[in-house]
Amino acid sequence: MKLLKVTQFVVALLAVEVCTLGLGFGQPASTTPLASASALMPVSVGGVTPVRAFPALHLTRGLQLTYVGMFSPDAVYRKSDIFDGRVAGEGIRPAPVADSNLQPSEVPQWMLLSSERVVGNLEPPAHAKSAAKLPSRTANARNHLVTYIYGRSSVIYAPVHVTTDSRERLVLSDPRGFAVHVLDRNGKTSMRLVTGKGYRLHTPAGVAVDASDNIYVADSEHGMIVVFDREGNFVRYLGSRQGEPDYARPHGLALNPRTQRLLLVDTPRNLVFELDLEGHELKRVGKNRDGTGAVEFDQPTDIAVNHDHIFVLDRSGSRVQVFDMGLNFESKFDLPRGPDPRQDRENGLSADADGNVYIASHRSSIVRVYNPAGRLLASFGQSGTRVGEFAAPEGLWVDPANRLYVADSGNGRVQLFQLTASHPARSGP
Repeated sequence: MKLLKVTQFVVALLAVEVCTLGLGFGQPASTTPLASASALMPVSVGGVTPVRAFPALHLTRGLQLTYVGMFSPDAVYRKSDIFDGRVAGEGIRPAPVADSNLQPSEVPQWMLLSSERVVGNLEPPAHAKSAAKLPSRTANARNHLVTYIYGRSSVIYAPVHVTTDSRERLVLSDPRGFAVHVLDRNGKTSMRLVTGKGYRLHTPAGVAVDASDNIYVADSEHGMIVVFDREGNFVRYLGSRQGEPDYARPHGLALNPRTQRLLLVDTPRNLVFELDLEGHELKRVGKNRDGTGAVEFDQPTDIAVNHDHIFVLDRSGSRVQVFDMGLNFESKFDLPRGPDPRQDRENGLSADADGNVYIASHRSSIVRVYNPAGRLLASFGQSGTRVGEFAAPEGLWVDPANRLYVADSGNGRVQLFQLTASHPARSGP
Protein backbone atom coordinates (compact mmCIF):
# COMPACT_ATOMS: atom_id res chain seq x y z
CA MET A 1 0.00 0.00 0.00
CA LYS A 2 2.82 2.41 0.90
CA LEU A 3 4.58 1.65 -2.41
CA LEU A 4 1.36 2.34 -4.31
CA LYS A 5 0.95 5.70 -2.59
CA VAL A 6 4.57 6.63 -3.35
CA THR A 7 4.07 5.68 -6.98
CA GLN A 8 0.92 7.77 -7.20
CA PHE A 9 2.73 10.70 -5.61
CA VAL A 10 5.60 10.50 -8.12
CA VAL A 11 3.18 10.29 -11.06
CA ALA A 12 1.26 13.27 -9.72
CA LEU A 13 4.50 15.21 -9.24
CA LEU A 14 5.57 14.45 -12.78
CA ALA A 15 2.19 15.55 -14.07
CA VAL A 16 2.48 18.82 -12.17
CA GLU A 17 5.97 19.44 -13.55
CA VAL A 18 4.84 18.67 -17.10
CA CYS A 19 1.82 20.95 -16.82
CA THR A 20 3.88 23.69 -15.22
CA LEU A 21 6.30 23.62 -18.15
CA GLY A 22 3.38 23.93 -20.53
CA LEU A 23 4.32 20.96 -22.67
CA GLY A 24 2.07 20.53 -25.68
CA PHE A 25 1.77 16.77 -26.02
CA GLY A 26 1.73 15.55 -29.57
CA GLN A 27 3.94 18.42 -30.75
CA PRO A 28 7.45 17.72 -32.13
CA ALA A 29 10.36 18.62 -29.89
CA SER A 30 12.21 20.63 -32.53
CA THR A 31 11.29 23.90 -34.19
CA THR A 32 13.68 23.75 -37.14
CA PRO A 33 11.77 23.92 -40.46
CA LEU A 34 12.38 21.11 -42.91
CA ALA A 35 12.31 22.97 -46.18
CA SER A 36 10.71 25.99 -47.76
CA ALA A 37 7.63 25.58 -49.94
CA SER A 38 9.61 26.51 -53.04
CA ALA A 39 12.09 23.71 -52.31
CA LEU A 40 9.35 21.07 -52.40
CA MET A 41 8.77 21.24 -56.15
CA PRO A 42 10.21 18.32 -58.18
CA VAL A 43 12.86 19.34 -60.69
CA SER A 44 12.77 18.00 -64.25
CA VAL A 45 15.95 16.31 -65.48
CA GLY A 46 16.21 15.79 -69.22
CA GLY A 47 12.46 16.27 -69.57
CA VAL A 48 11.72 13.58 -66.96
CA THR A 49 10.69 14.44 -63.41
CA PRO A 50 12.46 12.15 -60.92
CA VAL A 51 10.27 10.25 -58.49
CA ARG A 52 10.93 9.29 -54.91
CA ALA A 53 12.73 5.99 -54.48
CA PHE A 54 10.27 4.04 -52.34
CA PRO A 55 9.94 1.16 -51.94
CA ALA A 56 11.97 0.26 -55.06
CA LEU A 57 13.01 1.86 -58.31
CA HIS A 58 14.68 0.56 -61.49
CA LEU A 59 17.54 2.96 -62.13
CA THR A 60 18.85 1.35 -65.29
CA ARG A 61 18.30 -1.88 -67.15
CA GLY A 62 20.66 -3.69 -64.81
CA LEU A 63 20.38 -1.79 -61.53
CA GLN A 64 17.59 -1.50 -58.98
CA LEU A 65 17.37 0.77 -55.95
CA THR A 66 15.42 -0.47 -52.90
CA TYR A 67 14.73 1.54 -49.77
CA VAL A 68 16.08 -0.13 -46.62
CA GLY A 69 15.68 2.33 -43.75
CA MET A 70 16.88 5.59 -42.26
CA PHE A 71 18.83 7.05 -39.40
CA SER A 72 16.32 9.59 -38.12
CA PRO A 73 17.16 12.98 -36.55
CA ASP A 74 17.02 11.32 -33.11
CA ALA A 75 19.93 9.07 -34.25
CA VAL A 76 17.72 5.96 -34.14
CA TYR A 77 17.71 3.57 -37.08
CA ARG A 78 14.22 2.76 -38.37
CA LYS A 79 13.01 0.31 -40.99
CA SER A 80 9.72 0.68 -42.81
CA ASP A 81 6.90 -1.83 -42.72
CA ILE A 82 5.75 -1.60 -46.32
CA PHE A 83 3.07 -4.20 -45.75
CA ASP A 84 0.82 -1.93 -43.72
CA GLY A 85 1.84 1.29 -45.46
CA ARG A 86 3.65 2.80 -42.47
CA VAL A 87 6.98 4.48 -43.03
CA ALA A 88 8.95 4.75 -39.79
CA GLY A 89 11.03 7.87 -39.39
CA GLU A 90 8.97 10.22 -41.53
CA GLY A 91 7.86 13.39 -39.82
CA ILE A 92 10.67 13.54 -37.25
CA ARG A 93 12.20 16.97 -37.50
CA PRO A 94 15.95 17.63 -37.26
CA ALA A 95 17.59 18.98 -34.14
CA PRO A 96 17.38 22.75 -33.64
CA VAL A 97 20.37 24.98 -34.15
CA ALA A 98 22.39 25.34 -30.97
CA ASP A 99 21.33 28.96 -30.45
CA SER A 100 17.69 28.59 -31.53
CA ASN A 101 14.89 29.38 -29.07
CA LEU A 102 12.28 26.75 -28.30
CA GLN A 103 8.69 27.86 -28.13
CA PRO A 104 7.14 27.69 -24.63
CA SER A 105 4.68 25.01 -25.70
CA GLU A 106 7.38 22.60 -26.84
CA VAL A 107 9.62 20.15 -25.01
CA PRO A 108 13.06 21.49 -24.00
CA GLN A 109 15.77 19.35 -25.57
CA TRP A 110 17.48 18.81 -22.21
CA MET A 111 14.45 16.88 -20.94
CA LEU A 112 14.63 14.30 -23.75
CA LEU A 113 17.10 11.44 -23.33
CA SER A 114 19.52 10.77 -26.19
CA SER A 115 20.30 7.45 -27.86
CA GLU A 116 23.98 8.43 -28.11
CA ARG A 117 26.90 8.17 -25.71
CA VAL A 118 28.60 11.56 -25.67
CA VAL A 119 32.39 11.62 -26.04
CA GLY A 120 34.19 14.91 -25.45
CA ASN A 121 37.85 15.06 -26.47
CA LEU A 122 38.96 18.36 -24.94
CA GLU A 123 41.77 20.32 -26.51
CA PRO A 124 44.84 20.81 -24.26
CA PRO A 125 45.34 22.54 -21.95
CA ALA A 126 41.58 22.52 -21.41
CA HIS A 127 40.26 20.13 -18.81
CA ALA A 128 37.07 19.50 -16.92
CA LYS A 129 36.93 22.03 -14.09
CA SER A 130 34.15 20.36 -12.15
CA ALA A 131 32.23 17.13 -12.22
CA ALA A 132 28.96 17.12 -14.11
CA LYS A 133 25.94 17.56 -11.85
CA LEU A 134 23.71 14.49 -12.01
CA PRO A 135 19.95 14.98 -12.19
CA SER A 136 17.87 14.10 -9.14
CA ARG A 137 15.85 10.90 -9.06
CA THR A 138 12.66 12.86 -9.61
CA ALA A 139 14.15 14.76 -12.55
CA ASN A 140 15.52 11.54 -14.01
CA ALA A 141 12.11 9.87 -13.74
CA ARG A 142 10.49 12.93 -15.32
CA ASN A 143 12.96 12.82 -18.23
CA HIS A 144 12.26 9.14 -18.82
CA LEU A 145 8.52 9.82 -18.84
CA VAL A 146 8.82 12.73 -21.27
CA THR A 147 11.13 10.69 -23.51
CA TYR A 148 8.64 7.82 -23.47
CA ILE A 149 5.89 10.17 -24.65
CA TYR A 150 7.86 12.23 -27.16
CA GLY A 151 10.64 9.89 -28.26
CA ARG A 152 14.37 10.37 -28.11
CA SER A 153 16.08 13.74 -28.32
CA SER A 154 16.65 15.01 -31.85
CA VAL A 155 20.43 15.30 -32.12
CA ILE A 156 21.31 15.31 -35.84
CA TYR A 157 21.09 18.72 -37.40
CA ALA A 158 22.48 18.60 -40.96
CA PRO A 159 24.72 15.64 -41.92
CA VAL A 160 27.35 16.52 -44.53
CA HIS A 161 29.76 13.60 -45.10
CA VAL A 162 29.10 9.91 -44.39
CA THR A 163 30.95 6.60 -44.35
CA THR A 164 30.74 3.24 -42.53
CA ASP A 165 33.11 1.01 -40.56
CA SER A 166 33.59 -2.78 -40.50
CA ARG A 167 30.78 -3.14 -37.94
CA GLU A 168 28.43 -1.32 -40.34
CA ARG A 169 28.22 1.66 -38.00
CA LEU A 170 27.45 4.90 -39.79
CA VAL A 171 29.96 7.71 -39.31
CA LEU A 172 28.72 11.17 -40.25
CA SER A 173 29.99 14.70 -39.84
CA ASP A 174 27.46 17.25 -38.61
CA PRO A 175 29.32 20.60 -38.45
CA ARG A 176 26.19 22.67 -37.86
CA GLY A 177 25.33 20.33 -35.00
CA PHE A 178 28.90 20.54 -33.61
CA ALA A 179 29.32 16.76 -33.77
CA VAL A 180 30.57 13.66 -35.49
CA HIS A 181 27.99 10.90 -35.00
CA VAL A 182 28.85 7.19 -34.97
CA LEU A 183 25.54 5.37 -35.22
CA ASP A 184 24.80 1.70 -34.66
CA ARG A 185 21.64 0.27 -36.22
CA ASN A 186 20.92 -1.47 -32.92
CA GLY A 187 21.76 1.64 -30.89
CA LYS A 188 24.18 -0.30 -28.67
CA THR A 189 27.41 1.49 -29.57
CA SER A 190 26.12 4.80 -30.94
CA MET A 191 28.12 7.81 -29.82
CA ARG A 192 28.56 11.49 -30.50
CA LEU A 193 32.00 13.10 -30.71
CA VAL A 194 31.58 16.69 -29.59
CA THR A 195 33.26 19.29 -31.81
CA GLY A 196 33.76 23.03 -31.68
CA LYS A 197 35.78 25.51 -29.66
CA GLY A 198 37.70 23.86 -26.84
CA TYR A 199 37.63 20.37 -28.42
CA ARG A 200 40.21 18.45 -30.43
CA LEU A 201 38.04 18.73 -33.53
CA HIS A 202 36.67 22.14 -34.46
CA THR A 203 34.76 21.95 -37.77
CA PRO A 204 34.26 18.40 -39.12
CA ALA A 205 34.16 17.86 -42.89
CA GLY A 206 35.11 14.67 -44.76
CA VAL A 207 35.23 11.36 -42.88
CA ALA A 208 37.00 8.04 -43.52
CA VAL A 209 37.57 4.77 -41.62
CA ASP A 210 40.55 2.41 -41.89
CA ALA A 211 40.70 -1.38 -41.55
CA SER A 212 41.02 -1.09 -37.76
CA ASP A 213 37.94 1.15 -37.57
CA ASN A 214 39.98 4.21 -36.66
CA ILE A 215 38.01 7.32 -37.63
CA TYR A 216 39.65 10.10 -39.67
CA VAL A 217 37.96 13.50 -39.85
CA ALA A 218 39.09 16.47 -41.95
CA ASP A 219 39.02 19.61 -39.79
CA SER A 220 38.31 22.40 -42.26
CA GLU A 221 38.91 25.10 -39.67
CA HIS A 222 42.15 23.76 -38.17
CA GLY A 223 43.60 22.64 -41.52
CA MET A 224 44.45 19.09 -40.47
CA ILE A 225 43.04 15.58 -40.02
CA VAL A 226 41.97 14.41 -36.55
CA VAL A 227 42.13 10.67 -35.79
CA PHE A 228 39.97 8.83 -33.22
CA ASP A 229 39.86 5.15 -32.33
CA ARG A 230 36.71 3.03 -32.69
CA GLU A 231 35.54 4.10 -29.22
CA GLY A 232 35.86 7.79 -30.06
CA ASN A 233 39.06 8.47 -28.13
CA PHE A 234 41.54 10.93 -29.62
CA VAL A 235 44.58 9.24 -31.21
CA ARG A 236 46.60 11.87 -33.10
CA TYR A 237 46.63 14.78 -35.52
CA LEU A 238 47.72 14.39 -39.16
CA GLY A 239 49.12 17.41 -41.01
CA SER A 240 50.20 19.37 -37.96
CA ARG A 241 53.84 20.42 -37.67
CA GLN A 242 54.61 22.00 -34.32
CA GLY A 243 51.04 23.27 -34.18
CA GLU A 244 51.06 24.68 -37.72
CA PRO A 245 48.63 23.05 -40.18
CA ASP A 246 49.77 21.61 -43.50
CA TYR A 247 46.49 22.31 -45.27
CA ALA A 248 44.48 25.46 -45.92
CA ARG A 249 40.90 24.16 -45.66
CA PRO A 250 40.65 20.38 -46.15
CA HIS A 251 37.20 19.24 -47.13
CA GLY A 252 36.75 15.91 -48.95
CA LEU A 253 38.37 12.81 -47.46
CA ALA A 254 38.40 9.18 -48.59
CA LEU A 255 40.34 6.00 -47.88
CA ASN A 256 41.55 3.64 -50.57
CA PRO A 257 40.56 0.22 -49.16
CA ARG A 258 43.10 -1.58 -51.33
CA THR A 259 46.15 0.45 -50.31
CA GLN A 260 44.88 1.77 -46.93
CA ARG A 261 45.94 5.24 -47.97
CA LEU A 262 44.10 8.49 -47.38
CA LEU A 263 42.98 10.83 -50.15
CA LEU A 264 42.47 14.43 -49.06
CA VAL A 265 41.04 17.42 -50.93
CA ASP A 266 42.44 20.84 -49.95
CA THR A 267 39.88 23.13 -51.54
CA PRO A 268 41.49 26.63 -51.50
CA ARG A 269 44.85 25.32 -52.74
CA ASN A 270 43.25 23.23 -55.52
CA LEU A 271 45.26 20.17 -54.51
CA VAL A 272 44.59 16.49 -53.80
CA PHE A 273 46.95 14.62 -51.47
CA GLU A 274 47.67 10.93 -51.04
CA LEU A 275 48.81 10.16 -47.48
CA ASP A 276 49.72 7.11 -45.47
CA LEU A 277 47.87 6.51 -42.21
CA GLU A 278 50.57 8.36 -40.29
CA GLY A 279 49.99 11.48 -42.38
CA HIS A 280 53.14 11.31 -44.51
CA GLU A 281 52.62 12.80 -47.96
CA LEU A 282 53.07 10.22 -50.71
CA LYS A 283 51.77 12.19 -53.68
CA ARG A 284 50.06 15.43 -54.52
CA VAL A 285 48.03 16.26 -57.63
CA GLY A 286 47.22 19.73 -58.92
CA LYS A 287 48.99 22.93 -59.85
CA ASN A 288 51.62 24.05 -57.36
CA ARG A 289 52.41 27.68 -56.64
CA ASP A 290 55.27 27.61 -59.15
CA GLY A 291 52.89 26.42 -61.88
CA THR A 292 54.16 22.84 -62.01
CA GLY A 293 51.71 19.96 -62.10
CA ALA A 294 49.99 18.18 -64.95
CA VAL A 295 46.44 18.34 -63.55
CA GLU A 296 44.55 21.47 -62.66
CA PHE A 297 41.65 21.58 -60.19
CA ASP A 298 39.12 24.35 -59.70
CA GLN A 299 37.79 24.46 -56.13
CA PRO A 300 37.66 20.67 -55.53
CA THR A 301 35.22 19.73 -52.78
CA ASP A 302 34.82 15.94 -52.60
CA ILE A 303 36.58 12.69 -53.48
CA ALA A 304 35.49 9.05 -53.84
CA VAL A 305 37.20 5.77 -54.70
CA ASN A 306 36.14 2.32 -55.88
CA HIS A 307 38.24 -0.66 -56.94
CA ASP A 308 39.20 0.86 -60.32
CA HIS A 309 39.12 4.65 -60.15
CA ILE A 310 39.41 7.75 -57.99
CA PHE A 311 36.88 10.50 -58.63
CA VAL A 312 37.27 14.16 -57.69
CA LEU A 313 34.35 16.60 -57.67
CA ASP A 314 35.57 20.09 -58.55
CA ARG A 315 34.68 23.35 -60.31
CA SER A 316 32.40 24.15 -57.39
CA GLY A 317 30.60 20.81 -57.63
CA SER A 318 29.92 20.90 -61.38
CA ARG A 319 32.65 18.62 -62.80
CA VAL A 320 34.03 15.15 -62.10
CA GLN A 321 37.66 14.32 -62.87
CA VAL A 322 38.54 10.62 -63.15
CA PHE A 323 41.90 9.14 -62.13
CA ASP A 324 43.40 5.66 -62.00
CA MET A 325 44.44 4.13 -58.68
CA GLY A 326 47.82 5.84 -58.95
CA LEU A 327 46.15 9.27 -59.17
CA ASN A 328 47.01 9.59 -62.86
CA PHE A 329 44.45 11.60 -64.83
CA GLU A 330 42.21 9.68 -67.22
CA SER A 331 39.14 11.77 -68.12
CA LYS A 332 36.57 14.29 -66.92
CA PHE A 333 32.91 15.14 -67.46
CA ASP A 334 30.63 18.06 -66.68
CA LEU A 335 27.55 18.16 -64.46
CA PRO A 336 24.48 20.43 -64.60
CA ARG A 337 25.19 23.83 -63.09
CA GLY A 338 22.74 25.96 -61.16
CA PRO A 339 22.43 29.76 -61.13
CA ASP A 340 24.11 29.93 -57.71
CA PRO A 341 27.52 28.18 -57.68
CA ARG A 342 27.54 28.31 -53.87
CA GLN A 343 24.78 25.68 -53.77
CA ASP A 344 26.61 23.40 -56.22
CA ARG A 345 29.64 23.44 -53.89
CA GLU A 346 27.57 21.37 -51.45
CA ASN A 347 26.98 18.54 -53.95
CA GLY A 348 27.93 15.03 -52.79
CA LEU A 349 29.93 12.31 -54.56
CA SER A 350 30.31 8.52 -54.35
CA ALA A 351 30.91 5.49 -56.58
CA ASP A 352 29.80 1.85 -56.50
CA ALA A 353 31.62 -1.38 -57.22
CA ASP A 354 30.44 -1.38 -60.84
CA GLY A 355 32.01 2.00 -61.55
CA ASN A 356 28.79 4.02 -61.47
CA VAL A 357 29.24 7.56 -60.14
CA TYR A 358 26.58 9.08 -57.85
CA ILE A 359 26.10 12.85 -57.50
CA ALA A 360 23.78 14.37 -54.89
CA SER A 361 22.41 17.70 -56.10
CA HIS A 362 22.11 20.09 -53.17
CA ARG A 363 20.08 22.54 -55.27
CA SER A 364 17.49 20.21 -56.84
CA SER A 365 17.41 17.54 -54.08
CA ILE A 366 17.90 14.62 -56.46
CA VAL A 367 20.63 12.02 -56.97
CA ARG A 368 22.03 11.41 -60.47
CA VAL A 369 23.83 8.27 -61.61
CA TYR A 370 26.56 8.39 -64.27
CA ASN A 371 28.88 5.84 -65.84
CA PRO A 372 32.65 6.57 -65.59
CA ALA A 373 32.53 8.19 -69.02
CA GLY A 374 30.01 10.74 -67.79
CA ARG A 375 26.85 9.41 -69.46
CA LEU A 376 23.74 10.04 -67.36
CA LEU A 377 22.17 6.67 -66.55
CA ALA A 378 19.37 7.60 -64.16
CA SER A 379 18.16 10.03 -61.54
CA PHE A 380 15.93 9.59 -58.51
CA GLY A 381 14.46 11.45 -55.58
CA GLN A 382 12.59 14.71 -55.33
CA SER A 383 12.29 17.57 -52.87
CA GLY A 384 10.25 16.72 -49.81
CA THR A 385 10.18 15.06 -46.41
CA ARG A 386 8.89 11.56 -47.19
CA VAL A 387 11.04 8.47 -47.65
CA GLY A 388 12.85 8.65 -50.98
CA GLU A 389 12.57 12.43 -50.95
CA PHE A 390 15.40 14.74 -49.96
CA ALA A 391 16.00 18.30 -48.81
CA ALA A 392 19.35 19.69 -49.98
CA PRO A 393 21.31 16.39 -49.79
CA GLU A 394 25.08 16.79 -49.40
CA GLY A 395 26.93 13.55 -48.68
CA LEU A 396 26.86 10.12 -50.35
CA TRP A 397 28.48 6.79 -49.53
CA VAL A 398 28.33 3.33 -51.12
CA ASP A 399 29.52 0.64 -48.70
CA PRO A 400 31.18 -2.70 -49.62
CA ALA A 401 27.75 -4.38 -49.68
CA ASN A 402 26.62 -1.91 -52.38
CA ARG A 403 24.31 -0.01 -50.03
CA LEU A 404 23.86 3.66 -50.80
CA TYR A 405 23.69 6.16 -47.92
CA VAL A 406 22.27 9.62 -48.69
CA ALA A 407 22.93 12.44 -46.21
CA ASP A 408 19.51 14.09 -46.37
CA SER A 409 20.93 17.25 -44.86
CA GLY A 410 17.88 19.52 -44.89
CA ASN A 411 15.81 16.81 -43.22
CA GLY A 412 18.49 16.05 -40.63
CA ARG A 413 18.69 12.33 -41.42
CA VAL A 414 20.48 9.68 -43.52
CA GLN A 415 18.49 7.42 -45.83
CA LEU A 416 19.74 3.95 -46.78
CA PHE A 417 19.11 2.12 -50.06
CA GLN A 418 20.24 -1.24 -51.44
CA LEU A 419 21.70 -1.33 -54.95
CA THR A 420 21.10 -4.69 -56.65
CA ALA A 421 21.39 -6.08 -60.16
CA SER A 422 17.82 -6.24 -61.44
CA HIS A 423 18.83 -8.41 -64.42
CA PRO A 424 21.73 -10.62 -63.27
CA ALA A 425 23.86 -12.06 -66.04
CA ARG A 426 23.18 -15.72 -66.86
CA SER A 427 26.07 -18.18 -66.58
CA GLY A 428 27.14 -20.34 -69.47
CA PRO A 429 26.96 -19.74 -73.23
